[in-house]
Amino acid sequence: IDLGTDDATRQRIGDMIAAAKRGVPLPAAADVARRIGIGADPASSGETFGQAWVAWMAGKKRLRPSSRRRLEQIGAHWLLPAIGDVALERLNGGHCAGVFERVERINTEVTAARAEGRQPRPDGDVRIRPQVIGIASQHRIYAALREVLNHAWRKRHVITFNPCYAIELEAEETPEAQRWSAGQAARFIAASAGDPLGLLFRIMILRGQRRGEMVGARWADVDWDAGTITIDVTLLQLGGKITPGKPKTRTSSRTIFLDAASLELLKALHAAQLRARMKAGAAWQDHGLIFCRADGTPFPPDYVSRRFKAIAKAAGLPVIKLHEGGRHTAASLGDDAGVDAEIRQRTLGHATAAMTAHYTHPEAARFRQAAEDVAAYVEGAGS
Repeated sequence: IDLGTDDATRQRIGDMIAAAKRGVPLPAAADVARRIGIGADPASSGETFGQAWVAWMAGKKRLRPSSRRRLEQIGAHWLLPAIGDVALERLNGGHCAGVFERVERINTEVTAARAEGRQPRPDGDVRIRPQVIGIASQHRIYAALREVLNHAWRKRHVITFNPCYAIELEAEETPEAQRWSAGQAARFIAASAGDPLGLLFRIMILRGQRRGEMVGARWADVDWDAGTITIDVTLLQLGGKITPGKPKTRTSSRTIFLDAASLELLKALHAAQLRARMKAGAAWQDHGLIFCRADGTPFPPDYVSRRFKAIAKAAGLPVIKLHEGGRHTAASLGDDAGVDAEIRQRTLGHATAAMTAHYTHPEAARFRQAAEDVAAYVEGAGS
């Protein structure tokens, strides 16, 4: 009772004592003092990290679906199993370190199992397919832990400091994405020309779109006269379900100029799709997509990546990642072809201001010429 600094606080402590059941210990005086110090109810039972995590996630209303899923997996796989039941006010640096000690223990078991040719069975691992968690993923786990605890500390004032700052992880080093030379890009474009996704790959290699942007591209966003596709929708694959969404950032909503050869291929694809649609009749599922399966449904983004790698491997090319390697290749090809840096940035969606569908004639001509320059550079390297 003496911990109370005012009548109201002393009254709440007294109520807690009066309500206590016989034989049930009262909370430690240090815990009560801590709760009073951070403005919490001295009689509270103590919020757990797991409860704080759920409340924090519920308040993240503006998360993209992919970002939400990533955080949900971090919580379910790494944070909640390690510290979910720990009272938030008692969470310390040792608890936070335990999160990453568990990661290392699981990594050790997975690595040993692979070396011995057996299935890994890490104790306490809740994932369906255990795999090594690299330093980059560990930094993502740390970032989520830091953010939720900062929210409890600085926004809600239910803890007096953020204990995760006691953790020091190995520095994250991001290797430069692999890319293809102009000759290699030409070989891939030729090898994929007869594939249903060949034109999609051609445009991505030459212009640098993201995978989700291309599988979500719609015929309604094509301007045939201008020779452009406006990026306005992206398709995400979350847990096996394909979900439409907005482009990654404000600058990702942009208009892409195609070279003349790509535009002719796009016209041929449009005519072929109309024939396929008429043949399918009622079986056709109209999503308005430029690139779709035989029944009109979207290509799963993960399938697009797998098909990209399969074609590259069959062509004897270095197998690069479609997203990082493809965009890095497009950026490098533009640079090698002499395309202005601003045009490259705006085409990739990296500029500080988004491109719109409205251009002056000179501006449109510059972007159109850039598309032709890159296509001609790659074609020349492949001849």
